[in-house]
Amino acid sequence: MSFVRGLGLAASLLAVAACSGGSTGSTPGTAPNASSTTITVTTSKGAPITQIQVTLSTGIADGDATGPIASNPTNGAGQVMFSNLPSSGQLCVSTATTVGGHLYTASHCAQPFPASYNLKFSSKMPG
Repeated sequence: MSFVRGLGLAASLLAVAACSGGSTGSTPGTAPNASSTTITVTTSKGAPITQIQVTLSTGIADGDATGPIASNPTNGAGQVMFSNLPSSGQLCVSTATTVGGHLYTASHCAQPFPASYNLKFSSKMPG
């Protein structure tokens, strides 16, 4: 009986560990993607970043967008809007900039994709 109880405890611990792991994406859901999305690009301190190119795609591999759908620069408020999103499937947004000779990237993938998202750069990026 204690062996069976031990197996149950081990299975429970594995399930908790799997749920608590960090990820840049999200677990696929069954809800539809938003029909359009507004992405706000900011520094880690929340300052908007203007005129930076943001790519909407179906995936990210090795830091690069895969299956690109559209790419547009942010406006004066650090925002870019993408319309006519596919109703289902994973969507990702990504951007990159060079500061002081170092390349910094920011990306986010979700399914379903939200109507708005704040894409923040790492605190390692100056500014």
